[in-house]
Amino acid sequence: AMDALAAEVSTLSDPLTADELRNAPVLNACIHESWRCDPPVAGSFRKAVKELHHKGYSFDAGAQFNYSILMATTDEQLYKSHEKFEMRRFLPKEHALYFSDIDSGIDPFQGRSSYPIFGGGTHVCLGKAFAQLELRVLATRLLKGYKVEVRNPEKVHFPVNGWNIEFKLTKRKSC
Repeated sequence: AMDALAAEVSTLSDPLTADELRNAPVLNACIHESWRCDPPVAGSFRKAVKELHHKGYSFDAGAQFNYSILMATTDEQLYKSHEKFEMRRFLPKEHALYFSDIDSGIDPFQGRSSYPIFGGGTHVCLGKAFAQLELRVLATRLLKGYKVEVRNPEKVHFPVNGWNIEFKLTKRKSC
């Protein structure tokens, strides 16, 4: 993934344009998979505005619900090999690196229950577009200027969900 990402961002213009960043398939697939593997928040709450009936259960208006982003993004029925970082699951089908065996058919731009990183519908995060642009710019600038080596890519779950990771950055000669 890192080689494909570095190759793609090396072709992007300087100065960067929002359209170019939005249409960079490997960059976006890597970002979406990063957020799937390690969502910025673990879940959220919703409140029923009217009486609700679902799968034989009844809920009164005002009932509070908690949904888990972590559970949604690690559902093996939706994400094959969910424990692995696999950006190819979010590549367009026509991309040379696309791999159909892990494609879940989920479009992360939609923000549905299967990929609720920024919520969805009327409750979508107001900062979603800015967060996406900010990470696209950061990743592109970083990879254009430096060769990145990942050391110790170990996920830790206590005291908080995160990574015990180290990076080695080597300045590229062209900068």
